[in-house]
Amino acid sequence: MPKKIYKVIQWSSGNVGKASIRGICNRSDLELVGLIVSDEKKNGLDAGVISGIDEIGVKASTNIDEVLSIEADCVNYTPLASVRVGDDPDADKKNILSLLKKGFNVVTTVGFLYPKAFGKDFEKEIEDACLAGGSSLHGTGIAPGWLSDLVPLTMSGMSEEISQVKVTESSEFSYYASEEIVFDSMLMGKSLQQYEQESVRYEGWITGLFSEAIYLIADGIGSNILEIDKTVDLVTSDEDREIAAGLVKKGTISGQRRKWVGKCDNDVEIIQEAIWRAYPDAAPEWDEPVGMCVEVKGKPNMKINFDHGWNDDPLVSTALHGVHAIPMVCEASPGFKSFLDLPLISSKFN
Repeated sequence: MPKKIYKVIQWSSGNVGKASIRGICNRSDLELVGLIVSDEKKNGLDAGVISGIDEIGVKASTNIDEVLSIEADCVNYTPLASVRVGDDPDADKKNILSLLKKGFNVVTTVGFLYPKAFGKDFEKEIEDACLAGGSSLHGTGIAPGWLSDLVPLTMSGMSEEISQVKVTESSEFSYYASEEIVFDSMLMGKSLQQYEQESVRYEGWITGLFSEAIYLIADGIGSNILEIDKTVDLVTSDEDREIAAGLVKKGTISGQRRKWVGKCDNDVEIIQEAIWRAYPDAAPEWDEPVGMCVEVKGKPNMKINFDHGWNDDPLVSTALHGVHAIPMVCEASPGFKSFLDLPLISSKFN
């Protein structure tokens, strides 16, 4: 019989972490019992205050071991992905495997949407850790995640036959006031030479996320991936442009376009495409409007377009899709659990 209340430790207190704290507090079946932070300035502060709500009696701590000594059913793990930022690209993997072995169920937004994309050894490490601790792991997000994975899979349920699944994301970041994300993480505003020097880790991170989406969709529609082809197109700015995150100088990167094409053994193609601009009129030769488009071609042909305003706070959505999955992950049998394994994830507030 399901527990009435699941105790949760929140790991991180950035934008996604704050939204997660509020989401946990808003559910009658979840109780926040610990908060791990990396910022010394937040050490000792009340988790509610950090997240913008009233005090809840849970103090943030930079002492990871101390927080993990608290009895809990799940760790909601939402820091910035270590594959992209920080000194150790494998930090997230090490942390998550350790948590699973200790018996914590884990929900995360740093990836881990479908480990099969990284090979059998990676899958086995996760499954072994889950079995050792009697725990479960679920990775989620919004794109990749809900929109890039669940929406096309849901549409496929109306198909007689499928020849292609394609998800296209077209985004612009002129409004996003984060130098760390737009310039340091996404490498906008970098020269082509700088990009070449810094892009190995960046490209590996992005390709990993979108490959997971492709493998997940393939398994969901009964196809087997043979190979994934990738193309990258970079565009530089023809003038200095000021955006919320800072200055994009003339001659530096203002547009990035990537396409991953998963080719299956039954001639089905699964395509994920990401078109990112530093400002709206960057790369005018790319005529796709800002928004998302999900297509399932076959019988019938289906297409859903999401315009730029389809979601006015995707970071909150990223957080809450994870929070709302916590009870299901805690009740699941040990092992990795993707969207294909869990029931429909929906909200349940007080």
